[in-house]
Amino acid sequence: MKIGIGLPNPIAGTPASLIGGWTRRAQHRGFESVATVDRLVYPSVDTVVALALAAEAATDVTLVTDILLAPLYQPMVLAKQLGNIAQAAGDRLVLGIAVGARDDDYAAAGVDFSHRGRLLDEHIPMMRRAWDAGSAVCPQPVHIPVLFGGSAQATIRRATTVGDGWVAGGLRDYPGHGGFADRVRAAWTDAGRSGEPQLHASVSFAFGDDDDLRSGRQHMADYYGFTPDYAKLTVADLITTPEDARDTVQAYRDLGFDRLLFHPSVANEHQVDRLADTIF
Repeated sequence: MKIGIGLPNPIAGTPASLIGGWTRRAQHRGFESVATVDRLVYPSVDTVVALALAAEAATDVTLVTDILLAPLYQPMVLAKQLGNIAQAAGDRLVLGIAVGARDDDYAAAGVDFSHRGRLLDEHIPMMRRAWDAGSAVCPQPVHIPVLFGGSAQATIRRATTVGDGWVAGGLRDYPGHGGFADRVRAAWTDAGRSGEPQLHASVSFAFGDDDDLRSGRQHMADYYGFTPDYAKLTVADLITTPEDARDTVQAYRDLGFDRLLFHPSVANEHQVDRLADTIF
C-alpha cells in the first residue's frame, strides 16, 4: 500500500509559499504522494494552485486530490488546468473527486447545489475526452486516473464505469469501508472492467506537544464546523499517537486499499518528519 501525506492547503491561514517546501520535504522523507483538500469559501490555498506549486517543487511524488469538488468548476477550464499540471508533472496526477456537502461553496461559484450530481456526470466525460485525445484545450494527451468519493450507489456507478476507483471518507470506519470496497470490486467485475479498481483512504493527524494537538483539534472543529456533530467525530478521530498511526496503516493494508493519505491538521513542516519517523 502506498503512503502519502496531505499538503496543508486546507488549513486556514496557510501561506501558499509553504507548499513547495512541504512537498520537497515529503519527497525527501519517502512519501509516495502529496494530496490536496478542496474548498472554496474558506481561507485556504486553492487546490489547483497547490497542485501546480507541488508539481514544480518535486519530481517523484504523485499528486493526488482528496478530494476535488469538480462540479464547482467550468469543466473545460478545469480540464485545461489539470491537463497542464499532469503534463508538467509527467502524468503524476491522480484525481479523487466528489460533489461535496457545502452549499455555500456552490452559491459562491454560481452553481446550482441541487444539480451537482448531474453536473459531475456531464463534466467528467467532457474532461476525459480532452485529456485522452488531445484537443485545442489540452494539446497533448495526458493520463489522469479519476477516483470518485462518496457512499451512494451513484458513487459505485461512477467509480466502476467512467472512473478508475473509489475514495473512502475521512473518518476511519474499517467495517464500512471494507464492505463498500467489496461492493466497488464486485460492480467493477460486473461492468466488465479489467484489472482492479484503485482504492484510496484518508485520515487526519497531528503530532507533537499539547499546543500542536490543541491546534490540530481546533482545525478539525473549525473546518467541519458547518456540521457540528460531524465536526466532533473528526476531532475524536484525529490521529495523535504513533501507535494509532501504525495501526491505521495496517488496518487499511489488510482491507486491500492501494493508497492511504495522512492529512495534516497543523501547518508546520515538522509534521512531515514526525509522521515519517512514525510509519517508515
